[in-house]
Amino acid sequence: MFELPKQALDITEYQLFHGRCDCCSTVTQGQLPSDAPTGQIGPRLMSHIAVLAGQHHLSLSKIRQLLLDQYGTTFSIGALSEVQGRVSSMLTPVHQALKSHIQKAPLIHADETTHARNNDQSTRWVWLMASADAVFQTIRYSRSQDNAKHLLGEQVSAIIITDQCASYNWIDPTQHQFCLAHVKCNLQQMADYSVSAQFSAGLIVRRSFVLADIPR
Repeated sequence: MFELPKQALDITEYQLFHGRCDCCSTVTQGQLPSDAPTGQIGPRLMSHIAVLAGQHHLSLSKIRQLLLDQYGTTFSIGALSEVQGRVSSMLTPVHQALKSHIQKAPLIHADETTHARNNDQSTRWVWLMASADAVFQTIRYSRSQDNAKHLLGEQVSAIIITDQCASYNWIDPTQHQFCLAHVKCNLQQMADYSVSAQFSAGLIVRRSFVLADIPR
């Protein structure tokens, strides 16, 4: 039988006492331990909050309610928002290092897809690029060419594999390959069209030449 463990927060309270000397009136105050964390939320709980927001797309109010239901304690919306900002700042150097590392790879896969965030009506896009050993993601507000350049860099030296989104049309054709899964889907759609064989053949040839013109 599988069962969930009983959950409880590990709460540490630091009390700093001070006193005044009766002779010289000097005030002496205790100091926090050198390894004492700053703020009221520890690193493990901060990571948990960040995962709930980033990976599971929970709003701050839902995170607040979930923590109350699970652990019997609550935090203000402002405190939870501050956690997101702190975690984001901590991860920024690693995030940018991943981006730089992948941009130097000889072969890069790039893609973009819509990103739903709670009940927000504005459309966001998750942009992704991946090499043989790493993946980078970033959320942008459009599917534009500028965002494709922001992802891949203005000067591209790698072979870039993408879908047929026009945002990538600025890439040198000798360095740009369409995703074979998309090409296969297109060819199947062409085969299913009720058009003349000559017209279908022309479309297939124009699509297929990309595959033959890829630098090896």
